[in-house]
Amino acid sequence: MRAMRGKWPVLWVNVDGVAHAGVVQAVGEVFGLHGLALEDVMHVEQRAKVDAYGDHLFVVLRMARLCPELDVEQIAIFLGPDYVLTFQERPGDPLEPVRDRLRAGQARLRGAGADYLAYTVIDAIVDHYFPVLEGYADRLDALEDETVESPSRATMARLHRTKREMMTLRRAIWPLRDALGTLLRNPGERFHPETLVYLRDCQDHAFQILDLVETYRELAASLTDLHLSAVSNRMNEVMKVLTIFASIFIPLGFVTGIYGMNVSHPERAWYWGWPFALGVMAVIAGGLLVYFWRRGWIAGDD
Repeated sequence: MRAMRGKWPVLWVNVDGVAHAGVVQAVGEVFGLHGLALEDVMHVEQRAKVDAYGDHLFVVLRMARLCPELDVEQIAIFLGPDYVLTFQERPGDPLEPVRDRLRAGQARLRGAGADYLAYTVIDAIVDHYFPVLEGYADRLDALEDETVESPSRATMARLHRTKREMMTLRRAIWPLRDALGTLLRNPGERFHPETLVYLRDCQDHAFQILDLVETYRELAASLTDLHLSAVSNRMNEVMKVLTIFASIFIPLGFVTGIYGMNVSHPERAWYWGWPFALGVMAVIAGGLLVYFWRRGWIAGDD
């Protein structure tokens, strides 16, 4: 890397994995990086932030992927006069479009300085939140249909997991928006005024992403309430059916109880006593069914 620094006007070094302290320290020695910044690189639970250290700028962001579960990891970016360094936790990132543009020899990116390359990396990280949120939009649509048609415990579990992941995205994008605002207010010497225009557009995207995250969080909360209401309505329907059956058989049990008392049976005194008792019970049951039907409790309009 020492030989490479003078070979090209701008050098981009991407490091996959930050668990090996010796490698991180060796890269820091080659480029003269500050020790505190290198410690933040290896402690991967940092909030998005921007720090200035002498001749280089240190930016911490969090990038998100959906593969198929949500994966949020830290990426640290060092911007120097002629280099851009990126440290990420593990292989795989949303920066492949930037690499493709470099390989294709795009004039704008090839001819610009290190600050424009750093902006391109930041922009790719921010814009990759949009396809992640599109995936959550499709997931919430499917959960909404499932909640209305056939709610279950699995539906509730997926809703809870989606709400938790929305909170994770919110914790990632909120500090990122503030970090971009700090970078725009105090760009220092590393970012040229021409590049700041592009960074403002990047900040606008961060605002849009945060609005979408808040919208999807509210939608997930609404679906949770809808699920609970649907389960409650199903329980009410079951209880209504059981109550109807109980209401029908209570008077029938009363009649048979009176009829079966240890007294002279009606058929001994009256030949039609037994058919009459059955007829009374049939009339009571039929009357109750007609009453429930008119009230809409049986075969209602819904």
